[in-house]
Amino acid sequence: MKIKIATEEEIKYCYEMMHQIREDLTERDFLSAISEQLKNGYKIVYVIQDEEIICIAGFTIGDKLSWGKHLLIEDFVTNKSIKSIEAAEALLNFIKIYAKQQKCNSIHLDSSIQKEEAHKFYLSQKMKIDSYHFSINI
Repeated sequence: MKIKIATEEEIKYCYEMMHQIREDLTERDFLSAISEQLKNGYKIVYVIQDEEIICIAGFTIGDKLSWGKHLLIEDFVTNKSIKSIEAAEALLNFIKIYAKQQKCNSIHLDSSIQKEEAHKFYLSQKMKIDSYHFSINI
């Protein structure tokens, strides 16, 4: 198992994994959106095993009055066919180390309320539920 931050060239290999949670995105739309997000510091980190990407996360580093300098995980996906908890744990540990290296105070992520299995994983990794996130489509 190897963990790596994707280069711009490698991002295209992450589409299949991301498509598992972003089913509405075509590969072309994904690459276009990621290209724009990269300009704002978005990064994708991935776990590869036996020449296959089995887990990915997309994140940004930001600074807010409420959180200070932080790493925000925007996407976290494990291969549905593998469901490798080991890869997910390794990826989250990699992100924790990276956040410390970047002098972040905390790591944050939002998770849709229906993703109970993901919530169990995050809680098992000593993450806690700090707040509700409200939104409205306009």
